[in-house]
Amino acid sequence: MPHLALILCCGFILWLWRKDMTWRKVGSRTLLIPAAWIVIQGSRPVSYWFGGGGGSDANPIDTFVFAMLIGSAVVVLVNRGMDWGGFLHNNKSICLIYAYLLLSVVWSEMPLVSLKRLFKDFGCVLVGLILLTQTNPADAVRVMFVRVSYILFPLSLVFIKYFPNIGRSFSRAGEAMFGGVTTQKNSLGEMVFVFSIMILWDLIEVNKREDRRGNKMQLVIRLGMLLMGVWLLITCDSQTSIFCLIVGACILWGTQRLLGMRNGRRVLITILTSVICLVVMDKTFGVSDMVIRALGRDPSLTGRTDIWKILLEQKTDRFLGEGFYVFWDSPKGKAVIESFMKINSAHNGYLDLYVDGGLVGDALLVLVLLVAARRVVDRLFSGHPLSKVGLVYWLLAILYNFSESSFFRLDVLWFAFLLVTIEHPLMSQPTASKSGLRELRGTGAGYGDWAA
Repeated sequence: MPHLALILCCGFILWLWRKDMTWRKVGSRTLLIPAAWIVIQGSRPVSYWFGGGGGSDANPIDTFVFAMLIGSAVVVLVNRGMDWGGFLHNNKSICLIYAYLLLSVVWSEMPLVSLKRLFKDFGCVLVGLILLTQTNPADAVRVMFVRVSYILFPLSLVFIKYFPNIGRSFSRAGEAMFGGVTTQKNSLGEMVFVFSIMILWDLIEVNKREDRRGNKMQLVIRLGMLLMGVWLLITCDSQTSIFCLIVGACILWGTQRLLGMRNGRRVLITILTSVICLVVMDKTFGVSDMVIRALGRDPSLTGRTDIWKILLEQKTDRFLGEGFYVFWDSPKGKAVIESFMKINSAHNGYLDLYVDGGLVGDALLVLVLLVAARRVVDRLFSGHPLSKVGLVYWLLAILYNFSESSFFRLDVLWFAFLLVTIEHPLMSQPTASKSGLRELRGTGAGYGDWAA
C-alpha cells in the first residue's frame, strides 16, 4: 500500500503539471532553476533523499547542487544583460546588510562556515532575479509556486500517511510531529502557508480571466490544493503558520478593497500605524498573554521565551554579534542546545540576527523592513505586477519572525519576501552573445512591460 500510494501520487503530480503546462505558457525553461531552488527550500537537502545524513554544509552533494543553481542563475542574468550597478543602486538597504554580514565573517569563530552560508543565502537574491526578469514576473512567480505546490503538498500527505519514517518524528516530550516532506512541523507549516497564499492569489487571477476556457478545471485544482494545505496545517498543528495563513488571506482580500477606495493609501498607512501601536501596547501591558491563556494555550509560546532567556544569558557581542550563522555551532550555542534538545534556532528571527550581527545587524534589518514598507505601499497603488502579494509577504515576514526564524535563512518565506521587495532596473541591451539576445527575446525586459 505505501508504494502503491507513492506511485499514484507521482502520477497525480505529473497529471497536474501536464494540465497546467497545457493551459498556460508562461516564462522560459530558466524557470526550472528557481523551481528547483524552492523545492529544496520547501523540503529537505538533496543529500537526504540519497541517504545522506549530514546537513547541507557537510555534504558535497548539497554543496554541488547549490553551486550549480547559483552559477546557473548568474549565467542567465549575465546573458539577459543585467544592470548590476543599477541593481545595487535600487537596493541599497538589502545590499548594505549583506555587506555587513559579509564583514561579520572577519570576527566569526568559523569564518569559512559563515562565508559559505552567506553565499548560499545570497543565492536567494540571484535566483529570485530570474523570476523578476521574465516578460511577466507576476505570472512567472504564480506559475512557479503553484506548480511546485503540486509536488510538495501531495508528497507531504503521502509521507505522513504511509511513510512515517520520513513524514513523522517525535518532539522532546515524545509527542508525534508531522513534517511531511520537511524535517519538522514548523517547517511544514511555513511551507504550506507560503505556498497557499500563492495558490489563493492564483485562484483570484484565474477567476478574473476573460478567456474562460479550462477555467473550471483550474479552479477545482486550486481549491483542491488549498484544502490539502489546510489539512496539512491542521495535522502538523503549527499555530503560527495557521495564524499567518488567515492573516495573509485577509490582507489579500483587503487589498482588493483598498484599491477601490478614494483614500486607499491613507487608509492603509493608518491601519499599519495602528498595528504598530497595538504591538507596542501588547509589549507594555501583555494583552496577548491574557488572550493566549483564555484560549488555553501556553503564553510562553511553547517554551520559546525560555529559549530566548537562556540565549541572552550567553553574553554574545552586543553590538557586532558572533558572526553570520555560526552561533549554534559554537560553545555558547551548544550550551543552549543542551538545555533544549534538537534546536538550531532561537525561534525568533530578530534575536537570531542579533546573535549573528548584534544591534548593528538588527538596526540594518529595521532599515530593510522600512524601505520595503515604503516600496510595497507605493507599488500597491501604482499597478506593480507583484503588488497584490507584496504587502502580504512583507507583513507576514514581520509577524512570523516573532516566534520563528526566517530572516537570512534558506527557506521559502525569506525567498518570497525578497521577491516582493527587491527592485531591479530595466535591463540594458546585451551585447555579449547571440544566445544572450535570444534569451532576452524569450523573456522580455522585466518590469518595463507593466510600466509601459
